[in-house]
This record gives sequence, structure tokens and C-alpha cells, in this order.
Amino acid sequence: MIFCGYVGVGATSPFQSLYATSLGASLSQVALVAGVYSTVALVAGLGWGKLADKVGRRTPFVVGAMAGTALVHLATAFAPGWQWLVPLRVLEGAASGAHQVASMALMGDILEGHARRGRLVSGYRMSGSLAFSVAIVASGWIAQTVGFRGSFLLSAGVYALATAVALAIPEQAQRGEREAARGAVQRSARTIGFGELLRGPLRPLLTLAMLFGLPFAAVYSVWPIWIANDLGHGRAVYSQLWGLAAFVEVPCMLLCGVMIDRIGRRWTFTLGLGAFGLVYLAYLAAPPWAGLVAAQVLRGFAFAAFTATSLTMAIELAPPEARGRAAGLYQTASSLAQISGSWIGAPLAALVGFQALFGLAAAATAGAAVYAHLAVRRATTSG
Repeated sequence: MIFCGYVGVGATSPFQSLYATSLGASLSQVALVAGVYSTVALVAGLGWGKLADKVGRRTPFVVGAMAGTALVHLATAFAPGWQWLVPLRVLEGAASGAHQVASMALMGDILEGHARRGRLVSGYRMSGSLAFSVAIVASGWIAQTVGFRGSFLLSAGVYALATAVALAIPEQAQRGEREAARGAVQRSARTIGFGELLRGPLRPLLTLAMLFGLPFAAVYSVWPIWIANDLGHGRAVYSQLWGLAAFVEVPCMLLCGVMIDRIGRRWTFTLGLGAFGLVYLAYLAAPPWAGLVAAQVLRGFAFAAFTATSLTMAIELAPPEARGRAAGLYQTASSLAQISGSWIGAPLAALVGFQALFGLAAAATAGAAVYAHLAVRRATTSG
């Protein structure tokens, strides 16, 4: 299911800003289109997480999210103007919140107590990176030859397939959900609230999600425009560079899973964030083609290290009866960073230029690496 979902993501998400500009949006209006999606996901994650804990099941939320996203992307392909993208991104944000929270909680239920959670979560996420890398390269060719609408039509079809796959999730996974729900009732007579989770071991993880996500969203909300238009490489080259980073993520996800289990969460976080700071510095230098390729290779490792570690910690730092809420908090922190970065990325680039934006991102990520080394414990919390 995650493979199908990330094919859909790779087919469209890197082209959101370019598609909006092709429909007449300015840089500031691009920020509106990008920001409204994250705004809705910010609120939706908390609501879906609380509801998933109350219901005690995850798969209905995943199925509904995949079906809703398919319909949204179908409508997006036929949008007559950029203004239509705003309500469609609202609906997509709500669906995204449901999918991310429910799927994270489901993984936590299945892998509870497993000694190699890091490797298994990394392998799960690796399938998404593999799908994304293939999809973005193919989508770049489609966008170059038949236009952005073709990319969104491809995505709508793939999300429809993901809906069918989600309906066929094996019975043992559903049994895990029911057992987790029964265990929650037996272990706790009270509800673990959001405040208690925020004051507990989730706090460093949520802080890191913010410190990483804000500069990441700010840079990559305008990175397609910088590569395709400012540097003059065009749509196909842009998609190939992004796809290269996604291809590198595939083996690096497995590598980082082993690192998580062997050297710990703190060191994996620190290495990933430090590497991302170097990526932003490479962009700052505006390198030629070979330099951009090297930066994207490093970006593949850096993203794998951060993502694999954060997902592993997000599913293990809360008890089963609060796993949906914990996933919601993690999703909310990520969405808050995404919305902040998406809103400020384009206006900041227009005000100070792309190079200054990359420099600020490098400084912020270096600070996050220091915080990760100081705040994240190496020991695993059993949840």
C-alpha cells in the first residue's frame, strides 16, 4: 500500500508549485496553495489520531484517505485556474492527516515489542522511497511531454489502486489492531491526553520534527522553480535530480535501520541532520550539474537517516492506547513545520534570493543537529 501511495506522491507533489504557476499563480499565491494543505493536515492529524484511539482500528481511516486522495487528484487534473487548487488542497490535507496517523499507529501495533523495529520500519519506508524515485522520473517525462495534468491523472489512478490494496490488508494486521484495542482497555482505565504525551519522551522528537521540517519545507517549496527556471535546467532535469535523491534513499533506508538498532537514535539523528546542513550549503554555492548530483546523493542519505529514526521513535514512545494520539502529535509537529516553511519559503526567496534562503536553512539544520545530539537518548523506550 505504501508503495502505491508513494507512486502517487512522486507523480505530483514535486510539481505542485510549477503546476500552480502554470495556472497563473504568483510566488505569493504558490505559498497559499502549499500552505493551506499543511494547515489542514496540522489540525486533521490531531483529530484523526484521537478518533483512531477511540475506535481502536486503523484500516478504515487508511482506506478512506486513499479513496479521498484519488478523487482530489482527479479533480486537480481538470482545475481551470490556480484558485481551484486551494479547496482541493484542503481536502487533500484532511486525507493526508488520516492516512499518516492511522498507518503509523498500525505499524506500531504490528511491531510492538519487536527487537528490530528500526530495521523493519526502515524497510517499510524504503518501499515508499523506491516508489517515489521511480514515479518522479516517469512523471517528469510525462509533465515534459503531455503536461502536468497527465501527472495528476496518473496519480489519481494509482491512489485508486492503493485504495483496493488497503481493503485487502491481511487479517493478521486487523487482528493486531483488535488486540491492541483490547489491551488498551485492560492496561489503562484513564485516557492519556495530548498534554501528558507532550511533557513526556515525545517532546525531543516533536522539537526535532519542527527544527528539521521548517527549513526543509521552505527550501523545497521553491526548489523546483530554482532548478527549472532560475538555473534553466527545465522540468525533466529537475525531476531527475529529485528522483536521484529518492533512489539513494532506498538502500540508505536499510542502512539507517541498521544504524538505528546498532548505534542508537541520537547518533543517527545527528548524522542525518548534519548531512542535510551540508546539502543546503551545496545549494548555496549554486554548483554546476556534477555538484547538484553530489548534493542529491548526500540528500538521499540525510533524508533516510532523519525519516527512519523519527518514524521508529514515533511508534515506540507511547503506549498502545495512546499510539494514535502520539502519531497525531508527530504529524501535527511535521505539518506545523511544513506550513510555516511553505508560507515563508516563496516570499523569503523573493525578498532575499535563493542563496540567502539556502544559507539560513543550513544554519537552522546545524542547530538541529546539535540539539539532536544533546536531547535524544540512545536507549530505546519500550512504549
